[in-house]
Amino acid sequence: RAIKSLDELLATDLCKEANLVWEEVLALRLYSGPMYMKYNALLREMPQEMIDKLKGNMYTTTIHLIVSGILKLSKVQKIPRDRLVYRGLGGRR
Repeated sequence: RAIKSLDELLATDLCKEANLVWEEVLALRLYSGPMYMKYNALLREMPQEMIDKLKGNMYTTTIHLIVSGILKLSKVQKIPRDRLVYRGLGGRR
């Protein structure tokens, strides 16, 4: 797998069609890596140990950019009708 630079990602047809800006692509890249753990700990308000390690950093701007990027992408990229989508339910059955 070849890792693309942010500029290469921004130049893709999908990013152009969705009108993503560089900052949204960066935030989405961060979310797809180990930062996912920190962002989700904040959004889910758990586990407390992870939140304590953040020392008050709420990542407000980054999380806003992630949501903005996902919303833009969702408008141009539809899930095929025959595709099943699973969503985490936080331990619920």
